Amino acid sequence: MSIEAVSLISIIVGLGIMMYLAYKGLSLLLIGPIVSVVVLLASGMPVMETLTGAYSASVSNFVKSNFLMILTASIFGSILGEAGAAQDIAYALTSRIDHFKKGDKQFIALMILSVIFVILVYGGVSGFVVVFTMVPLCKRVFKQYDIPWHLFLAIHSFGANLFAQVMLPGSPAVQNLMPMEYLGTTPMAAPLMGLGVTAYSIVLSLIYIWFVLKRCQRRGETFIMTGARINETIEEEDKVAGQSQVHGSFLKAIISPIVVLILLNVIGLDASLSLTAGTLLCIAMYFKRFTGLLESLGKGAKNGANTVITIAAVAGFGGVVTAVPGYTLLTESLASIPGSPLIQFVIAVNAVAAVSGSSSGGESIALETFADQFVSMGFPPEVIHRIAAIACQGLDSLPHAGGVINQLETSRLTFRQGYIHIFIISALIPFTAGFFAVFLYSIGVI
Repeated sequence: MSIEAVSLISIIVGLGIMMYLAYKGLSLLLIGPIVSVVVLLASGMPVMETLTGAYSASVSNFVKSNFLMILTASIFGSILGEAGAAQDIAYALTSRIDHFKKGDKQFIALMILSVIFVILVYGGVSGFVVVFTMVPLCKRVFKQYDIPWHLFLAIHSFGANLFAQVMLPGSPAVQNLMPMEYLGTTPMAAPLMGLGVTAYSIVLSLIYIWFVLKRCQRRGETFIMTGARINETIEEEDKVAGQSQVHGSFLKAIISPIVVLILLNVIGLDASLSLTAGTLLCIAMYFKRFTGLLESLGKGAKNGANTVITIAAVAGFGGVVTAVPGYTLLTESLASIPGSPLIQFVIAVNAVAAVSGSSSGGESIALETFADQFVSMGFPPEVIHRIAAIACQGLDSLPHAGGVINQLETSRLTFRQGYIHIFIISALIPFTAGFFAVFLYSIGVI
C-alpha cells in the first residue's frame, strides 16, 4: 500500500479518534495536536517540523482571520445579557408564546427561535456571529419553558446551518457566492431546485426536532440537566443587571442588534466594527443598569479569547490534513469517483469538506476540478452552482470543524451532550440533500 493511501486512511482514523476523545470529554486544546501527531506519523511526515509549520500556520491564520470578529461578538453578547436587553427580548418572545392556547409551547418556542436564526443568517449574518447573538436570547427562553438546553444545538443547526445559507436562492453567504466566480451565475441560481431542497430539508429536520423533544419530555428532561453551565451565566447577568424581575422596552432592547444587522448587511461595514458599534450603543442606552461595566467587558473578552484559542487548536488539524500526501491523493482522485457526473460532484464536495472541515474549501476544490468539465458536458451552470452550494454544507460539520467547536463552546455544551443534533441536521440531512438536488434535476426541476 502506498504512503498516500496510508496517509488518507490515517486522516479518516484521525477523525474517528477526534470524535471519540471529544465524546469522552478531553480538552479540544489537546485533541487537535494529538490527532495531528497520529496523522503525521502514519503519513511519514516530520512531526515537529510540521507542527511548528503547517499546524501552527493554520492556527495563526485562524486567529488572524477571526480573532477580532469572535472577540467583539462575544463582548456584544455579554453586554446584551448583562444590560438586561436579552432578558427584555426573551420576555417579549415568551409573552407571545403564551398567547398560543393550543399546541406544545416548547415546540412553538423552538420554532420561533429557529425563524429568528433563519432571518439573521439569510440576512447575511455569519454562523460565527449569529451564535453569539442568539445564545443570550435563547438561553432565557429555554429556561422559561424548561426546554432541555442541548436542543439549542438542534435549532441552531436547523435555523443557521441547514438551508438559510446555501439552499435558499439569493443567500449572501460566501458558499452561495463562490460558484459565481467559476460559473458566471447569480445568487439566485436554480431557484426551484433550491426551494425544493429547502422544503425537503425542513421536513426532515422538523420531524427530527419533534421526535427528540417528545423523547425528552417522556424522559422528564429539564433545562438544567444540560444547561447548568449556561445557567451560571444567566445568574451572573441577572445579578449584574439587577433586572431578573423588571422588564424594559422590547423596542429599545432590539435597537442594538438591528443596528449591527444594518451596519453589517446594508452598509457593508466590517463585522468587528459593526459589533463594536452595537456594543457601544447598548452601553450608552443601558448605562444605568450596569454595576460593573469594566468587569462585564472583561468577561466577554475572556470568553471570546477562550473560544478563539479552542477553535484554532482544532483548526490546526485542518492545516496538517492539507499538508499530508493523503489529501493530495484525495483531491487527485475526485475525477475517478464512480457513478453519474453529478453524483460524483456531490461526493467530491462532501469528501473534501469532510477532511478539511471547511465547506468553502470543499466547494472551491470541487469547482476547480469539475466546473469547466461539467459545463462542457452540457450541464447548466446554475445547476452546478446550486448543487455545489448544497453539497458543501454536508460533511463539513464533523467534530474538527471550527463552526462546530464554536457552537459547543459558546453554548457551554459538550460533544456528549449535543453533537448528535449537529451531525443529524448540519451533516447528515444536507449530505442527502445533495443527492435529492440531483434527483430534482433529473426530473427537470431547476
